[in-house]
Amino acid sequence: MAVRTRLACWNESSTALADLAIKNLKTVGETFFAKAHLSQAVMPFDAIRTNEQRRGQLDRKLSYPWFSERRLSRTTNSLFDKVTPHLEMGQKRDKTPVPEDPEARMTSIEIITGRGYPAETYSVVTEDGYILELHRIPRGKGHAADSRAHGKPILLQHGFLGSSADWLISPTDRNLAFQLADLGYDIWISNARGNTYSRKHQRLDPSEEAFWNFSWDEMGRYDIPAVIHFILARNGRPEMKLSYIGYSMGASMFFVAMIAHPELNSKIEVMIALGPASSLANIQSPVIRAIAPFVKHIEFLFRIARVRNFMFNDMPFNRVRAMFCRKNYLRAAMCRNVLFLLVGHDNGHFDLNLLPVIDGHLPAGTSVRTLSHFVMNHLSDKLFEGENFSPYDYGLLGNIRRYGTPRRPPYDLSKVTVPVYLFYGASDYLSTSKDVTWLSQRLPNVKELIKVDDTHYNHFDFLWAKDNNRLIYNKMFSILPPPT
Repeated sequence: MAVRTRLACWNESSTALADLAIKNLKTVGETFFAKAHLSQAVMPFDAIRTNEQRRGQLDRKLSYPWFSERRLSRTTNSLFDKVTPHLEMGQKRDKTPVPEDPEARMTSIEIITGRGYPAETYSVVTEDGYILELHRIPRGKGHAADSRAHGKPILLQHGFLGSSADWLISPTDRNLAFQLADLGYDIWISNARGNTYSRKHQRLDPSEEAFWNFSWDEMGRYDIPAVIHFILARNGRPEMKLSYIGYSMGASMFFVAMIAHPELNSKIEVMIALGPASSLANIQSPVIRAIAPFVKHIEFLFRIARVRNFMFNDMPFNRVRAMFCRKNYLRAAMCRNVLFLLVGHDNGHFDLNLLPVIDGHLPAGTSVRTLSHFVMNHLSDKLFEGENFSPYDYGLLGNIRRYGTPRRPPYDLSKVTVPVYLFYGASDYLSTSKDVTWLSQRLPNVKELIKVDDTHYNHFDFLWAKDNNRLIYNKMFSILPPPT
């Protein structure tokens, strides 16, 4: 009765060594735990904690060193003396320090210029007074510095807790923003209200509670329209339309903008949604599902404590977490697996070398109400036994004052007449295939519903997967209109 932990990769010498050790063990218990320990010791460090080809929860637990080491210490078979040097070699590789990356401490503009691209910064004022910071890559490396020859504009909008830096972290040769600039497009990267770059207001101070009274509903109603009008005016060709690429919440914001301002549909040439967060009825993240029933209580406690902002990168907790995760590849892999509980299984797409830069920029902060809005959508979907996409729930009296009805009315997705392409991943815990399919059936002009060709593609992979050029970018390049 042998239980084998399935491995990401075995080389021939490792396989022979493992088989030799296990055949000579005397007890079932020794066999069980020895294979668990050997599995984590002989793997390359970057494959140790991916969820590739694992059978179940028990197998996943056995791959963690603290568990297998405790069990291994109980075995007495002398053959382990022959195996130990190989185990130690694997663990030393595991504990190699993660290299520091100076981009972890750079601003988005500094990252762009550091990669050799031109960069510009603008301030955009929304109708309700928020001041948004907008970043621009006007051209690629091989294009002449002629302000009159800008290509067609593309707006990139980040997701929940993100910022413009999310689009800049990946290496240049597999980075969407830089590749689009090199193709000749005029790239604009927005920052939603309340994040690291957009924490300003004409009248309110971020220390005031009133500053944080917004969710992604306001981001869609006010932020996106203001940014679109600004880009089209600044591009110098008012008759030109822009293309929009929204990741997760960035797609939600777009749909709200088109519904609240139907005239904007004529300003958009094409919209590409990556893992769109609309209906959340089928969300699979165990973390979100666990806290969802208590979101009103959590929001109430935050309100009593006068805490309205949420998860900024400079919070003490995030600094401690970053220090722990960056120490070596073993800890980095452990932190990566915690993320997988939120966003879905991974198959080696995540590059651990990017973790210091990601930690340096994410989370970029937002309001408590923004988180609550997402969870409310999930809870209302369960309550009414179906998917829906609705604005913020202010309670019985609040809804009557704001919407004229006791229950918040769902958004009318039929008003989004822009050509839309929807991308989704099979292992995405947050934007599931069922919810994206539901969305595709309610939008009137969906050109294509595209499943990423990888069974382990999760929510974060849309931003940072190693193989995105093949998996999604080549397809996106064919969808976008020509740059000129």
